[in-house]
Amino acid sequence: MSLFGMLGTASRALEAQRFGLDVVGNNLANVNTPGYNRRIADLGALPPSDRYSAGRGVEVLGVRSTRDRLYDQRLYDEAPLEQQQAALADSLGLAEVALGGAGTSIDSDLAKFFDAFAELAEAPTSTTARQQVVTEGDALARSFTSMATRLNDAARATDARVREDIANINVLTSRIASLNKSIAASPASQTLHLRDQQTETLKALSGLVGTQVLELADGTAQVMTRNGRPLVMGADSYALQAVSLPPSGYAAVQAGGVDITAEVSDGHLAGLLQVRDGALPGYVAQLDTLAHGLATTVNALHASGFDASGTAGGNFFTPPTGVAGAAAAMAIDPALRADPSRLAAAGVATPGDNAIARQLANTRDTALAGGKTPDQAWTSLVYAVGSDVSRAKTEQASRADIVNHIEQVRDSVSGVSIDEEAAMMMRFQRAYQANAQFFTVIDETLQTLLSLKR
Repeated sequence: MSLFGMLGTASRALEAQRFGLDVVGNNLANVNTPGYNRRIADLGALPPSDRYSAGRGVEVLGVRSTRDRLYDQRLYDEAPLEQQQAALADSLGLAEVALGGAGTSIDSDLAKFFDAFAELAEAPTSTTARQQVVTEGDALARSFTSMATRLNDAARATDARVREDIANINVLTSRIASLNKSIAASPASQTLHLRDQQTETLKALSGLVGTQVLELADGTAQVMTRNGRPLVMGADSYALQAVSLPPSGYAAVQAGGVDITAEVSDGHLAGLLQVRDGALPGYVAQLDTLAHGLATTVNALHASGFDASGTAGGNFFTPPTGVAGAAAAMAIDPALRADPSRLAAAGVATPGDNAIARQLANTRDTALAGGKTPDQAWTSLVYAVGSDVSRAKTEQASRADIVNHIEQVRDSVSGVSIDEEAAMMMRFQRAYQANAQFFTVIDETLQTLLSLKR
């Protein structure tokens, strides 16, 4: 190879080492960028031009990322399960807060209600004792209606989050479609940053709703729901719709006019739907059963007795029209609230008799519909909510550990290590210095030859 050819070799080598330093610098600049995959400079040796040449040096083949599709797919599969449990834990927490603490909620009002009847049994002719029973009965009814309202508010708040998730899903699918369009229209060497954004967006989408992701050879991604409903196909995205349905007005999830609410099985959206359509209605049903059983039992006993004037007792609570909605509609009988003397305490029309007051006081230990006493029924509801929240939090922690482990393993493969980049920077720097020295030596040799010709 001629000296001028060696200058070309040195020049290409300098450019290659500079390119390597550029890649290292870009890696270090993005060490904290979410979703960034470490870049590697690919260099290749140029073949010799003839048998008297050792080679023509090095050339830049390009740059590639260390992305591992296997770990990306694992994240797409695990993120929905972790986010589903997170949604369950957060939303069920609203119900747990609504129930209140032990001794400060319906359990306390039940105790005061039955205690008031016990005091009336001790003084069946006392006007004050009768007023106290009516007051505690009214407070108990308001406690039931307030509790039903709070649980229904929790369901409405969850429905609002369902609508928010659907809107966010549509934003993400539109972004993926836009990225697909850009990736397909650009040379592969210029799409690495787009692929990083695509991966991060796919992960976010999978956290919201379980997906099937198919990555094509050109770098674009096709995305479907677990049941095969298309979300992204090439540069086209297919939005989900939140459609309010009677009688609740809650949002159903529709895709192309088809209700797919029942198909959403994992992801944050699935957790919200599970709470809104399953857990919360179940809690309300337990509360309604307690309210209906209590009102029916108390009304039956009260109607069998006699008031202060010897008149047959009527209803204590407004009679429930059915189990469903009993808690929300619970109220003390208007006539009794207006005139506490109508409260029945006697079992026979005899002044001073306390048979009915004592039986009503003992209702606290009477099994209602379902075979549980009022306290047991309330405790059962509180336990069910607490158990569901605890289970969701435990499962979320377990799933989060799995996701974190996958991310750590993926980062060990494709993440940026400052120590590794520092070592690579030193290699490229020294290679650059050596090639610069080589370039100087060839240049000086040429200068020497040129001076001899003079």
